[in-house]
Amino acid sequence: MSGLKTVGDYITAAFKLGRTERLAKSAYRSAQSHEVRLEKAERRLDSLLDALDATNDANRRLRDGVKQMVQSETHALMARNAELARNYMDLSRRLDQVLLAVQGGTFNPTNPDQLPKDADGFGAVMDSFYHKLENKYRGTTADIRSRLRVYLPDVESAVMRTGGKPVMDIGCGRGEWLGLLNDSDITAIGIDTNSVQIADVQDMGLDARKGDARTALSEAEDDSLACITAHHLIEHLPFEDVLWIVRESMRVLAPGGLLLFETPNVRNVLVGASSFHNDPTHLHPMTDPVMSVMFETVGFFPIETRHLHPHEKLAEFMSKPGFDPELANLLFGAQDLAILGQKPLQET
Repeated sequence: MSGLKTVGDYITAAFKLGRTERLAKSAYRSAQSHEVRLEKAERRLDSLLDALDATNDANRRLRDGVKQMVQSETHALMARNAELARNYMDLSRRLDQVLLAVQGGTFNPTNPDQLPKDADGFGAVMDSFYHKLENKYRGTTADIRSRLRVYLPDVESAVMRTGGKPVMDIGCGRGEWLGLLNDSDITAIGIDTNSVQIADVQDMGLDARKGDARTALSEAEDDSLACITAHHLIEHLPFEDVLWIVRESMRVLAPGGLLLFETPNVRNVLVGASSFHNDPTHLHPMTDPVMSVMFETVGFFPIETRHLHPHEKLAEFMSKPGFDPELANLLFGAQDLAILGQKPLQET
């Protein structure tokens, strides 16, 4: 009887696991829907305020009324979104409890650090947090696509040199780069560990797969890719992992293929002292001397570094009489750093 009871317990736990996962996903989708509504309300407020931004008293009163109305609606949406977020957090916690029970453990409420193996509940919270952080502070999809266009000629050339082989984007995030490649008729695969972002990218009809860089590159065949890209990924990884990716890329890329990394440029004082640390998953910065030597060590040639995306205030301070141009660049210069290395077409 004890064996049957154990089997029954596992079946019950598995049933609860499936139900809790569905509830968690439903709660997350509801929260996302309310976030979209909140963003639309904020844009509506800005649009109406711009339209009513006049000097006469009547328009000012109307403007204040509209502002109060939209702010009230925004407050209500924020309150509802906070409620949905709390429900989602509770469901994620329950999911971890059920997983722990399935794995034969006993949940101890006095030990908040206790998590089951492959804690899907807390993992979902981490994925949701990072997705929200990027949406708030990385920039709009249109902004990111605009910044990434600079690399299209490099990738198109690599695809031509390799006879039309595909591109792999590791850490594909929200899929802006995958979308650009798709629009240019370049076959591309996106890899990311974030389940929330992968689901959104797949909803756009793009080829995004859940996984990590090491596994994806280990499973790739020799000389099988035209280009391997990683935008704002390497600063999240231990140095040994980055070096491993560079070495493995040499095997996976076809002759003439391209390895491309983009990372925050901490030579910009504001980036190094401030914005770099807005992402708690950043481990350490990667500078151009380190990346250049790393690419040289593995055998990429030629290698090119680029300093990109200066702050909008750079031109203003460069034009100020008596303002040191070097200081202007330190404060408002390139915010991103890129390195591009080619796998030689033939032995030299």
